[in-house]
Amino acid sequence: MYKGAITMNHPLPRGWQEKKISDISEVTSSKRIYEKEYVKNGIPFYRGKEITLLKNKEKIKELFYISEERYIELKNNYGVPKKNDILITAVGTIGNAYMIDDDKPFYFKDGNLIWLKNIKEYPKFLEFLFEYNQNKILEISMGSSQKALTIIKLENLSFYFPPLDEQKRIAEVLSLCDKLIENLTKLIEKKEIYKKGVMQRVLTGKVRFNGFKDEWREINLRDIVEEYSIPNTNKLKQYTIGKNGIKELDDFRHSIDKHKVFKKNDLIVGIGIDEINVNINLDYGCCSPVYRVYSINTNLLNPKFGYFYIRKAIDRIKNKITRKSTRREFEFDHKEFIKYSILLPSLEEQNKIAELLTLIDKDIEILKQLLHLRKLQKKGVMQKLLTGEVRI
Repeated sequence: MYKGAITMNHPLPRGWQEKKISDISEVTSSKRIYEKEYVKNGIPFYRGKEITLLKNKEKIKELFYISEERYIELKNNYGVPKKNDILITAVGTIGNAYMIDDDKPFYFKDGNLIWLKNIKEYPKFLEFLFEYNQNKILEISMGSSQKALTIIKLENLSFYFPPLDEQKRIAEVLSLCDKLIENLTKLIEKKEIYKKGVMQRVLTGKVRFNGFKDEWREINLRDIVEEYSIPNTNKLKQYTIGKNGIKELDDFRHSIDKHKVFKKNDLIVGIGIDEINVNINLDYGCCSPVYRVYSINTNLLNPKFGYFYIRKAIDRIKNKITRKSTRREFEFDHKEFIKYSILLPSLEEQNKIAELLTLIDKDIEILKQLLHLRKLQKKGVMQKLLTGEVRI
């Protein structure tokens, strides 16, 4: 029997009871829906992926549908999910519990999700219990290559429940934590959208700082970039250049005396399989051989401005640059990349633009750090409230 966080070392709080999931709800799933039954418009049809997005209050980009007639047939003959029921992801990402919080009609994929209905305890509290005990759910999942959660295993899972009124109060506190996290997430999204708008204006010269009226100069990339050769990677720290920054691949320390490597604060562009990325290097090192690496002459380019500007330009260049075929996959033709030209303002204007965008980035980073702290705070509150260590 799998239990919650309360153990023999922590006595059961007064008024709390251990109950199986089968004791407090009806555990079931949906009826089979075949791919041929999908339609272009109608009633939303969710898989585990969509339920996870709904739980995280994220937008669903691609929806599947079944016909309204089929939905009514299922509703009349077998019932459909309704407000305060809980759906739990059972394949792939296992144990994400989503309490349905409205009466909008939808149906879901059998096998992907387990459906808890006729719940006798406070549903929102139970949703938080599942979140807190997700590792317990993973423990009872079956399979080696791809684990799956079964109805029988979930029915036999047991948790500890306080009285209903305490469940409600606990759920209210944890819901407040979720609201703070949600609001911060939305604020970060708005800041990101604002940043994109500012970049669109200042990196194209549509909006200029006071005092700057000179025409931007056209510069060919081949005049400001230099290709790096790949030295012996056994003697050098090795990196790969990805969308999220420059990642260290191994721990080899190095001497830069005999090797041509990129240096700290170099602005570098990596052209690899199916991607082109730009970043400012944070350490000495060499790049993984899967990338064709260029550094950019910073006598004409403020590195921070170039980071913002080249990243934006790359999106445009990637749509035009051809790719050469290899035996296994496609690779961007790096020789074509350096044929393109960019328009650059003076270094003084670049500095101003870089300062503005850096300030916005710092704002976003502070919010992300605060979001991380809020999530840690919620975990701490869950630990205390869902084990009865703190009573409310």
